[in-house]
Amino acid sequence: MEFTEISTNDYPLFHDLLNDYYREGEDEGTEQEVIDSFIKLLFDKVTGREIDGCIVKENGEALGFALWAVDREGFDFSEIPGYGTVLEIGIVKQYRNRRYGVRLMSHIEDKLLEKGITDCYVSAYGPAQEFWSRCGFEDSGRTAGNGLPIMIKSIKK
Repeated sequence: MEFTEISTNDYPLFHDLLNDYYREGEDEGTEQEVIDSFIKLLFDKVTGREIDGCIVKENGEALGFALWAVDREGFDFSEIPGYGTVLEIGIVKQYRNRRYGVRLMSHIEDKLLEKGITDCYVSAYGPAQEFWSRCGFEDSGRTAGNGLPIMIKSIKK
């Protein structure tokens, strides 16, 4: 399993991975134009180094992606400044339930620890809350600006 930092040449793959992810999740009924615009916004933030991201591959095949950042004042998706925030993790449907998502979360934790971040959070869409719990996240009792519950975790290695 390899983690490849997203580069400016990755837009077609990035778009396909995120589009599939959003289409089967809570945004399945959202107009394509809106999804495309949001994917482009995220891609620009990744390639502009406002957020971090990687594509996970095995044997050259893309299995999924992850987006994360260090939360700070003025950050578009800010909920808890000073914490790491996992914005998205998506695994291609046929590769789910093989622990790729858990290993991807471990990679994110390593990257956050390299930046001195020891706590992280996610605003968790309902069906994904079980996954986040398996990764060690707990309900904080707070709700994010998007209306989703915030789950937190202390990172330890």
